[in-house]
Amino acid sequence: MIYLDYNATAPLRAPALAAMTPWFGVPANPSAAHAGGQAAAMAVDRARTQVAGLLGWPRDRIVFTSGASESNATVLSRGRWVASAVDHPSVRQWCVAELPVDGQGVVSLDALAAVEGVDGVSVMLANNETGVVQPIREVIRIARARGWKVHVDAAQAPGRVSLADLAGADFVTLASHKIGGPQGMGALAVPPGDPSPHIRGAAQERGWRAGTHNVAGIVGFGAIAEQVAKEGLLSPARRDRLEAGLVALGGEVASVRAPRLPQTACVAFADRLAPDVVMALDLAGIQASAGSACSSGAARPSAVLAAMGFAGSGIRFSMGIETTDAEIDATIAAVARVLGR
Repeated sequence: MIYLDYNATAPLRAPALAAMTPWFGVPANPSAAHAGGQAAAMAVDRARTQVAGLLGWPRDRIVFTSGASESNATVLSRGRWVASAVDHPSVRQWCVAELPVDGQGVVSLDALAAVEGVDGVSVMLANNETGVVQPIREVIRIARARGWKVHVDAAQAPGRVSLADLAGADFVTLASHKIGGPQGMGALAVPPGDPSPHIRGAAQERGWRAGTHNVAGIVGFGAIAEQVAKEGLLSPARRDRLEAGLVALGGEVASVRAPRLPQTACVAFADRLAPDVVMALDLAGIQASAGSACSSGAARPSAVLAAMGFAGSGIRFSMGIETTDAEIDATIAAVARVLGR
């Protein structure tokens, strides 16, 4: 099997698994006052520091959640927000208006500057389907001039593009499983001040998120966050190698003229439906996806590509640190065989 669906979920990496294993089966509740509870609290505290280090924010601004969708809901379920038309459904469902994008999938800053009647703007740093990196620094500049809050879903970005432009945002969403950590773990970077929880109950996470901590998951998230911060950014070399091979087979790359993630390729082939090609590739041992993994099972047209005016049916190939040149070459050969049938 060749796995090229990292934007859906990355394989669990060794540093995360090693950090989690000692906590499996341990009755660890960080809210407990006894020694076992306090050991768990210290482990959660260390993980908070590790995730904060990946983002470059103070550790006391990191809140752990069950994933990116919960992090997004925590912010966007209150107030009136505008988002881009290519944002994740877990963002767009909360927003009262959507910003158009150009043919490359880049959000319209002019449209943003003309918006009225909202409290904040939410724009993802990097798109999960096309890999397009949005002009977050300019989005923040316009929002500040209007007195708005800024939320950025950065789930796809760590280890792939710089996170430096996020410094001016109020809220940032992260997801553990996109970078090789456990599924079911996320984080939300929040501003100083009073909490505004989405899940209410006890006072865990300084009042931002009620519920007993998933200690093993949090520890695994922290370990992989620290590892990714040390490794630096992925190179676009394998993405470019794949795209060159697929273009030679008649493929059209979406958003090719926009800044993009270095490991994401969204490619369409004339007269070929992406779900059909993806299923054929799966039978050939290549795992990719047709659009977003959150909706690809329904085989519906991509809302992201439709918002861009991209006519093709896009197949998303997304790579990771473990991907090899041999796997890229084997994928190109497999696509050639599938298209030839």
